[in-house]
Amino acid sequence: MQYRTLGRTGLRVSALALGTVELGLDYGIPVPGHYGRPPEDEAVALVHAALDAGVNFIDTARGYGTAEAVLGRALQDRRDRAVLATKAATQGPDGQNPQGDELRRHMLSNLETSLKTLQTDYVDIWQLHNLDQDLLDQGDVLAAVFDEVRSAGKVRWVGASTYGVEMPEDGVACGLFDMLQVTYSVLDQRLADGVFGRAQAQQVGMVARSILLQGVLTERGDYLPDRLEPLRTRSQQFRRLAAESGTGLSAAQLAVAFALAQPGLSAALVGVRTQAELRENLVAVDTQLPTELLSTLHNLRLDDANLINPRMWRLSE
Repeated sequence: MQYRTLGRTGLRVSALALGTVELGLDYGIPVPGHYGRPPEDEAVALVHAALDAGVNFIDTARGYGTAEAVLGRALQDRRDRAVLATKAATQGPDGQNPQGDELRRHMLSNLETSLKTLQTDYVDIWQLHNLDQDLLDQGDVLAAVFDEVRSAGKVRWVGASTYGVEMPEDGVACGLFDMLQVTYSVLDQRLADGVFGRAQAQQVGMVARSILLQGVLTERGDYLPDRLEPLRTRSQQFRRLAAESGTGLSAAQLAVAFALAQPGLSAALVGVRTQAELRENLVAVDTQLPTELLSTLHNLRLDDANLINPRMWRLSE
């Protein structure tokens, strides 16, 4: 396993980080045999297998169904082996955030629930889930809450998860966050145009999620609805390229290796449902892609948010 420094936190985190949304929710493109959370015993065994393979960075959230509870059980006697990150959900059903002291109380309540569910006294990284402009406008409240929980020893470092380009840019510039979780993949390379460089200059750690774009960069892409045909076609292009690349890598392995080749990233966050999927992704950690192949992959990027932002897909329709 490779380990990289996560910005100014100084934490040494595994280049491959374990995402846990699929351990707590039915998530992603509904594909027979590749959809639905695993039974809890299997999920716990999966977390143990990841730790044994050297994966020390584990990410979860209050909003990931039963994922925090699964981790609480899995880490009972292994807490010291994990750099554990979770997220506080602030937006209500109407998409609005609480204001002022109500936001403070809501965040603190979220944290206490997370700590209890995770069966731990502290988290290494506490993140805002889905950073938006309203939260940034309440930066004084956020700063006060962050100071409070760090002083109490309940949180070591703070961050936020983001979508798109504008929020990562503003998240780096505001100075509130030690790290940001961002979207980055073969198809969504927008942050490489400047945000990663600015984050490095500010020593803000960057962790990429949606490496497989919720499965689009695997055979699951064939199950996209017709209105997303351009995305389905680009998925097929990528998979043909993987098959013809001569690297021996699967499409999923190539997608992970591409993300890890981005020097602006400390870790690539990958969600898996089975130990077989975990083992497949681990192969990519030690893979160095040829320069010519990287160049070809860079040319597959898409910049249409309607295609590369899963929030816009409306898969349930």
